[in-house]
Amino acid sequence: MSHPTIQVLPAHADAWPALRHLLQICHLTEEGVAAQLDRVRVAYMHGQVVGMALLERYAEGGLLRSVAVDPAWQGKGIGRRLVEAMLEEARQEGLQQVFLLTETAAGFFARLGFEAITREVVPVSVQQASQFTHLCPTSSQVMRIFLPEIIDKHQ
Repeated sequence: MSHPTIQVLPAHADAWPALRHLLQICHLTEEGVAAQLDRVRVAYMHGQVVGMALLERYAEGGLLRSVAVDPAWQGKGIGRRLVEAMLEEARQEGLQQVFLLTETAAGFFARLGFEAITREVVPVSVQQASQFTHLCPTSSQVMRIFLPEIIDKHQ
């Protein structure tokens, strides 16, 4: 069975109630998300919000957080599409590495190329993010992916 194209678009303020609900049903914190809606990308299927992700930018890398897919839509490639879109944005912004913390999805992120690392390896600028300082438990798995550089073919 084929599924319609997943649209990944920048978040708009009118999507916040649906995004907040999505974070709640996925047991993720909403702290700091509304203030960064310009960094949030939303996955839509049939015009319905079915997923989201947020990429925070720091001096030494990005922090992927709030990756959430409506449980009714999981297993359809939405999470993969969201992560791929966020990593492409990170590449376009010149980031060389992206980090994340997870308690439940380490296997999913490993399949997308992330590797488990220790907190000590994470750059100080990223460690100062609220995800590291107080939002995620110390038991959370820290993961990282290195991003290939984009070569400007017009040089």
